[in-house]
Amino acid sequence: MAVSTMDNLIQYMNITSNSFKNPEQPALAPQGMLARGDKIKLETADPRHFVSAGVLGAEEDSQTTPTFEDAMLQALNGVNDLQNESSDAIEAMLTDPDSIDAHEVTLAMAKANMSLNITRTILDRVVRAWRDLINTR
Repeated sequence: MAVSTMDNLIQYMNITSNSFKNPEQPALAPQGMLARGDKIKLETADPRHFVSAGVLGAEEDSQTTPTFEDAMLQALNGVNDLQNESSDAIEAMLTDPDSIDAHEVTLAMAKANMSLNITRTILDRVVRAWRDLINTR
């Protein structure tokens, strides 16, 4: 069948796609609660199931249980604090050399460098693990 215009093609596709629908089956309506946002409350159907706290059958309290996101943000804030302390120590040494000892500046710089290297290593491993998961066949 030769189609000369786009309207004819759309009309042809609507006719053929409607001919495959089964009128006896009603449209499936969503059941339960629709997922919105990035957090979904899961209910345990069996009291023997584990909850996120790692305890059998215990009720979950999301306000007292730290999440992975909270742990990562706390760790990254710690790295940022060490970087800021190092910058402040360098600035104090440059503006007023008598206010801070050289070894304190060296220690602050070493702590900041070490924490940044550890963070970079962890992030590289997380990215590598994610790629391995995605490429698993």
